[in-house]
Amino acid sequence: MSARKILLLVLLTALTLRTIAAVVLTNRLKDQDRSFLIEGDAAGYWELGEHIAAGEAYELHGRPGDPLAAASIPRQVTRMPGFPALLGLVIRLGGDSLLVTRLVLGAVGTLGCYLVYLLGCRIFTAQIGLAAAAACAISPTLVGFSVLVLSETLFAVLLLACLLGSVSLVRPNPDLDHRPRLGIAAWTGVAGCAAVYVRPGWLAALPLLGLLAIALSERRGRSAIEAAVLLLVVGLGLLPWAWRNLQVTSHPVLTTLWVGPTLYDGLREGATGESDMQFIIDDGLFADPQQTEFEIDRHYRLEAWKFVRTQPLSVGRLALVKCWRYLKPWPSAPEFQHPWQIAVVAVPTLLLYLLALRGAWAYRYEPWAWMLVAFPLLYFAALHTVFVGSLRYRVPAEYPLWILAAAGYLRRSTT
Repeated sequence: MSARKILLLVLLTALTLRTIAAVVLTNRLKDQDRSFLIEGDAAGYWELGEHIAAGEAYELHGRPGDPLAAASIPRQVTRMPGFPALLGLVIRLGGDSLLVTRLVLGAVGTLGCYLVYLLGCRIFTAQIGLAAAAACAISPTLVGFSVLVLSETLFAVLLLACLLGSVSLVRPNPDLDHRPRLGIAAWTGVAGCAAVYVRPGWLAALPLLGLLAIALSERRGRSAIEAAVLLLVVGLGLLPWAWRNLQVTSHPVLTTLWVGPTLYDGLREGATGESDMQFIIDDGLFADPQQTEFEIDRHYRLEAWKFVRTQPLSVGRLALVKCWRYLKPWPSAPEFQHPWQIAVVAVPTLLLYLLALRGAWAYRYEPWAWMLVAFPLLYFAALHTVFVGSLRYRVPAEYPLWILAAAGYLRRSTT
């Protein structure tokens, strides 16, 4: 078969598996009288999507059963608007149907498999790109997360688009002239900015990509200009959101005002590395009309850094626990501890890790190649030693990591 036919078969397989997963999950949750598998975050995203679809104010009040539903303070800067905007579009066009939404998200996950193929081709070979796309198509973890009403899969697609632009900037090429590739840098900035609109944690990764490009470049002056253009585009792209936040909070806020609570979730007395937002209800700050969303965010930031200063040993221990939870091959959530669930996730994940290590060793003389596809995993592993750790936050990084695993599977180690 030609590479084109194999790719089409891979993408059809990816879409079919995600369609089946969407139907099965929707029916199972309906039987349990539930709307979402992971209630808290998904319900919040869905509420914001409904507001966007109806042309209402972009703010969270809480759905019935949410302890914050009666809060005096509307949460106006809790979530970046990228994923809720997609949900709003689907609700506007397809109605208030969770099945339709999950089918659309399954299609987004299939697009992610295609971008994995393109990225694999750009960095390595078409054969490696096809193998990586096939692995992503059938990965139980990626199939399952594709149909959850969560931002991970959309973020993965935008992350892959950002990495596609980064290939030309990071790959050493002494034959190029001194002129910077401004179009490529601008495209990478657009894709990176779009990713930040979905998951703000990617913001700090963009200057790191710029530094990586400069470090590997034979023409560092040119690479410095390209990195500056990338960051300029990101900054300009975030200006509308920052301006909106200034209007509603009277404070400059580049991303969200949920950083403080999520930071405190991972850095506080009694923290275990797992997310537990019960302290928000217990503290009652959102129910206090004297408090603002900005003040609450600042309060939790200060409390988190106070914990860092006063209990450094606990912070170090928590960092190891959270890193393990992030990299752990099997789920940590208590509802996913059946032996078959552990095996379905752990076996392909262990295979991914082993083959990725082999790929990094095989391409150890081309560090730019393996570093680029491993970068998201390493970056988020470091980030989540501060915030809480979970398999969920690793999902977007698994897409590009399968490229390195495919390279390890298809190429013998060099001497």
